[in-house]
Amino acid sequence: MIALSNIAARLGARLDGPDAEVNGMAPLDSAGPYDLSLCTDSRQAQELENTSAAAVLLPERSLHLKNLAPCAVLMVSDVRLALAAALSIFHVEEKPEPGIDAGALVEDGAAVDPSARVEAGAQIGAGAKVGPGSVVGRNVVLMPGAVLGASCVVGHGAVIFGCCSIGNRSVIGPGCVLGSDGFGLVQEGQGWRKIPQVGSVEIGDDVELGANCTVDRGTLGPTTIGSGTKIDNLVQVGHNVTIGRSVCIAAQTGLAGSVTIKDGAILGGQVGVADHVTVGRRAQVGAKSGVGSNVADETRVAGYPAMEVNRWFESVFGWRRIKRRLKSDEEKSR
Repeated sequence: MIALSNIAARLGARLDGPDAEVNGMAPLDSAGPYDLSLCTDSRQAQELENTSAAAVLLPERSLHLKNLAPCAVLMVSDVRLALAAALSIFHVEEKPEPGIDAGALVEDGAAVDPSARVEAGAQIGAGAKVGPGSVVGRNVVLMPGAVLGASCVVGHGAVIFGCCSIGNRSVIGPGCVLGSDGFGLVQEGQGWRKIPQVGSVEIGDDVELGANCTVDRGTLGPTTIGSGTKIDNLVQVGHNVTIGRSVCIAAQTGLAGSVTIKDGAILGGQVGVADHVTVGRRAQVGAKSGVGSNVADETRVAGYPAMEVNRWFESVFGWRRIKRRLKSDEEKSR
């Protein structure tokens, strides 16, 4: 537990309200009486009014937000910089040592390659298979029936950090990295400061991840992949992404932070989706599309930037007609 006055001193913040002790950080809507949270602007005003946090980081010029806060506030000049500093106070990065921790539970009948790393608190059930060079982090449970029916399979060289939970019958392909830090940075002067990533990864039942997929942990809350979703090789899932049920994503697709892909959507290969964009239920996104704005339910889009597929066809064929006409005019003028 750390006193708010201590945190304020370390952040260079002004504490308004009663001093209290907190033990971590959480989003406004899920914070409890021992959490510190943050509010970046007036778009979160309603969540701020209803929060149960012990204290909230606020921009120092946002007096209207201060008046809405039902708790102590820490007024700071830059909320995102303060978030990075505060998370560094609560969460010290741990570097795993090589080997299999004596505190891990590995049941008889489990096949754990000697080169794998199984950390304290991890549970490997009978019939589970952990491939060469893989890492299973603390608190990850791979028990019979948890992954791939009566056993779980983690492909060669995969890494599953302890912030991950994996549902029944899910398959993790070789080289996957689940729960690594998201790309959280805030500009500081002429450089960049890392925002510690302390959220989780939650994967449902019957999910398949192809080789070399990466799923980043959330900054504060979870990154989630719904049951029945199938993801091809070399797909990047950014921090705090929410992927629904029975989604299909082809190879080399990249999802930026806080993207939402709703149930049944299909994304072709090499699709790029910008941060905070939503792709609707059963929507289809053509290969190599660049999605920079929301896609409605049951809509087909394609192109760069992505647009309704018939409009995209019109633009492509229209440009081809223009090129043919220009070429014809050029030949006539010779």
